[in-house]
Amino acid sequence: MDIVQPSARYPELVWELRTVDGVVGSAGALDGETIWISRIRIDPRHRGLGYATVLLKAVLAPFGDVPVGLAAAPLPADGSGLDRAELRAWYARHGFRPAPLWGDPDRMLRQPVSGPSG
Repeated sequence: MDIVQPSARYPELVWELRTVDGVVGSAGALDGETIWISRIRIDPRHRGLGYATVLLKAVLAPFGDVPVGLAAAPLPADGSGLDRAELRAWYARHGFRPAPLWGDPDRMLRQPVSGPSG
């Protein structure tokens, strides 16, 4: 299993999770003062194997000193992923805390691991 970053154009960052089966998952984020995770997708045939956690850790690894945000809302794809409550609980296990704003009730943030937690 490998995590690779195919060509990225600032501010968009992309990661792919590759196994012997090929690309089984991907993640995307926008770089800035806060890193905004825009998606984590795992092929439905490969869900439940811990690949989303592997991908999330790869995304978070280089950004320990900056806040990371996301919208913990399931995408209306095939419905086989986590529901809203499960998704929020999963992100909470990875250090994200609810930070809702008007019009964005699913917003969550992970504060920097090092430095002030503003």
